[in-house]
Amino acid sequence: MSTVTIATILNKLDTIAPPHLALENDPVGLLVGDPAAPVAQVVVALDATRAVAEGAAARGASLVIAHHPLIYHPLKSVREDDPIGAVVLACARAQIAVAAAHTNWDVAQGGINDVLASLLGLIETRVLRVTHREPLMKVAVFVPPDHRERVLEAMAAEGAGAVGQYDRCAFTTPGMGTFRPLPGAQPYVGTIGQPEAVNEERLEMIVPEPKWRVVVAAMKQAHPYEEVAYDVYPLVNTAKEEGIGRIGSLPHALSAEAFHQQVKETLGFPEVRMIGPRNRDVRTVAVCGGAGAFLMTDALAAGADAFVTADVRHHEFVEAEARGLLLLDAGHAATETPGTQELARRLAWALAADTVPVTFLTPDGQEAAAAPDEATSQ
Repeated sequence: MSTVTIATILNKLDTIAPPHLALENDPVGLLVGDPAAPVAQVVVALDATRAVAEGAAARGASLVIAHHPLIYHPLKSVREDDPIGAVVLACARAQIAVAAAHTNWDVAQGGINDVLASLLGLIETRVLRVTHREPLMKVAVFVPPDHRERVLEAMAAEGAGAVGQYDRCAFTTPGMGTFRPLPGAQPYVGTIGQPEAVNEERLEMIVPEPKWRVVVAAMKQAHPYEEVAYDVYPLVNTAKEEGIGRIGSLPHALSAEAFHQQVKETLGFPEVRMIGPRNRDVRTVAVCGGAGAFLMTDALAAGADAFVTADVRHHEFVEAEARGLLLLDAGHAATETPGTQELARRLAWALAADTVPVTFLTPDGQEAAAAPDEATSQ
């Protein structure tokens, strides 16, 4: 059986938390370690602390995947008497690699914010601020009618033709193709040196921009012609929109005090701070795990009665009260730990066939159970 490497693990992590979803200048992916190193066990944690590194070493794990990047800003030195440097050195000594899935996991479907919204019981959730619109390409290929379905199926299998809740979406147009095989050619139809005119169909399918090369490769593999005529061009329209934060509705309106209590109990964080109008019911709720007060204007524009986030500063509380928004600071760790536990579970599913165990550790290096299945929105 082939050895599972850090690169293998990170490739699977990228399908769960695609790195292109990360906000600008966010250091995600491998931060410490060798991509070619073997991995026998993985640890997932909210933060890559020294205790987490020691816990990983004790379990024989050679990769820590943290939600918060260990190295957020470029290091001018790596010293034992520096909090970050000490963890980097501890991981290097123990040959433990460190990777991060940060804002890409905040934005990703089923990530930090979807889990938080689901835990608070929100329904009909949507993105609060769009940060990424998936670009689209169109691939058009000219194919004999008797090979249309084979080529279409090969392209669809690689992600072409997906539109919302539909797949294998394509458009075909009949026409006439002309060519002349030259010496050395091995034509599917026709004679060397003789002009040919054959019935063909133009098959068109949209493709997410990151996938167009694999779609073209699959199309060529399924096509009968020695030289395939095809076009690839970018589109102005985009596919799904993804972004930071979520907004949704409670199944039933709650008083401000009842909602405050629900947030405390759901997240197990009794120190939830709240400011804003307490004489109005709460029905529409915005959430952003971690420090998300920068989305306050988005929450108000979307009609939120309340906004649950963390790390709220004094002037942000003052602004929320002045603008009539019920603002709750539910703690950075409390709002992001459930989603990080979900990351551990999804990675464990992805690595089940590779028999690589995945363990979630708290910041003090202790093992904790993964988030309950009902916490996810997927």
